[in-house]
Amino acid sequence: MALIELSGISKVYRTKEIETTALENVNLTVNKGEFLSIMGPSGCGKSTLLNIIGLLDKPTTGTVRLLDTDCSTLGDNALAHFRNANLGFVFQSFHLIPSLSVADNVELPLIYRSGLSAAERHERIDKVLERLGMSHRKNHLPAQLSGGQCQRVAIARAIVGRPSIVLADEPTGNLDSKMGAEVMDLLKSLNKEDGITIVMVTHNEAQAQQTDRIVRFFDGRIIS
Repeated sequence: MALIELSGISKVYRTKEIETTALENVNLTVNKGEFLSIMGPSGCGKSTLLNIIGLLDKPTTGTVRLLDTDCSTLGDNALAHFRNANLGFVFQSFHLIPSLSVADNVELPLIYRSGLSAAERHERIDKVLERLGMSHRKNHLPAQLSGGQCQRVAIARAIVGRPSIVLADEPTGNLDSKMGAEVMDLLKSLNKEDGITIVMVTHNEAQAQQTDRIVRFFDGRIIS
């Protein structure tokens, strides 16, 4: 079953003086339960592609279908609801809110879910922090954590809403090799044991080789 279907995706950024093509005629299918890595030099369009899959940006041309839904047919409110219900995001820089505890950071995606009581939210938070080995840090602030622990919290926040798809943009880029390996093992576990489909942008060839498939980009196009 295809969870992600991109057809003829192009993205062009225009100013008065210049036109820049970030993506050109990209066609890509990602199946349910797949762990896909995207590689290529800086500026080749990898993060732009991830933002389009994540419905954070719209293509200039082409169609994005996620979970058999043509996302171009969704209005802004429906798009936000769809994204919150089905997608989780992990970033290189963690993007945790410094003034919030670990538990409160993880809770953020659930606050916008209708039909979840506070008790149900807290139960989900406790379960996901235990799953990621961070229960003992739930009341700590991000500044009190190591980089690897911050990324575990970011992953907890990404999966607490039980998404079908997790998009990870250089998730080990700010970590040393040991912590990076731990985060990679965690992502593989979520993929194999929890069945989460993962699309990961990375510059790390060794980590990419641990995924099911590698898509290589150059100048906005898939080259292999």
